Amino acid sequence: MDPVTGAIIVGSGVAKGASGYKAGQASSQAAMATAMYNAQISQINAQMEQDRGRIVRTINERNAEVIGDNAVYNAYLLDKQAGEIEDQNDFDIFMASRQYDIFTAEKRAKWGNSGVTMAGSPAVIAYADAHAAALNLANIEQRGLQAVSRTEQAAEMTRYKGKVDFNNMMQQAFMGQYASDIQRANIINQGNMDYYAGASKAYTAQQEATAALIGAVADTASGLAGAGAFSPSPSTLSSFGPSATSFQSAAQNQANYGVGAVQGFAGTRG
Repeated sequence: MDPVTGAIIVGSGVAKGASGYKAGQASSQAAMATAMYNAQISQINAQMEQDRGRIVRTINERNAEVIGDNAVYNAYLLDKQAGEIEDQNDFDIFMASRQYDIFTAEKRAKWGNSGVTMAGSPAVIAYADAHAAALNLANIEQRGLQAVSRTEQAAEMTRYKGKVDFNNMMQQAFMGQYASDIQRANIINQGNMDYYAGASKAYTAQQEATAALIGAVADTASGLAGAGAFSPSPSTLSSFGPSATSFQSAAQNQANYGVGAVQGFAGTRG
């Protein structure tokens, strides 16, 4: 085989390897770009989830504070109402007692003017009136005490319910933040896994590109060296330039040592 034909064969093999190498490089770069883009999207989503979790927790905690404040204020109003009921009860007892004293004094005055003594039937009547008045005052006081007690119990229940609602809302805020943190961790973890998968794909494409170039050069060199068809002299190789000289060295190494011996030549390719 003449040198020109051999050079054409060599150039064809190298061109094929370079084409496969470039295609592999492009695939590797595309995979890495996709991996980096997905990683950025994952970071953005994680940040958005973190912000959302903080906002939701802030809102829930604020609602809890509002519920607690309302409970305290409503309990204060009920306590105040209980005090007003107690004051009204004392006033009602005072007025009933006063009215009984006036009624008794007027009745005794009438009996005295008419000459009736406080013996016999008048005494029994006076005693019955006093008993009735005492029962009436006791009823007034009892109703007042019951009203005060009910109002105070309502105040205590309002405070208790406010504390329970506050604690529940704060727990809800905490659990919401916890769920958001879990979701954000899952987003970050999935993003890392996607990135590593993309980087692995890019690495595999890079290895395949290098293997394609080495394989093409090795196949060409092995075919030529095995057939003994291309053994030009140094003066002949010099006519093809430095690349032909380098290829001849790589081909000889391939024939002597195998595919791994041409890696130095493949590494000179852009």
